[in-house]
Amino acid sequence: MTCAILAPTMKKTCPRCQKRVSERAARCRGCGYFFPEKASPWAAGPAYGVGFPLVLMGVFILFLAGSSTGLTIVGAEMTLVGALAFFHPR
Repeated sequence: MTCAILAPTMKKTCPRCQKRVSERAARCRGCGYFFPEKASPWAAGPAYGVGFPLVLMGVFILFLAGSSTGLTIVGAEMTLVGALAFFHPR
């Protein structure tokens, strides 16, 4: 008969409420503290990588479009999509 030795689970202490939580926890169940080491790496990538250039080019196209309906629609769509990506709630 084999006896399985269970490894002790790794724990860390919440700095706010001092409760012991799992090492893999991203948030403390006691007080709701978010551990910074588990924060998403999605910081400002889409905002400055996609959002700002789309808004900039969309507004630029709107200024240059004049009375062209097609270019006005394309510029407005680019500005809207860029604004949505720029102001994403993260």
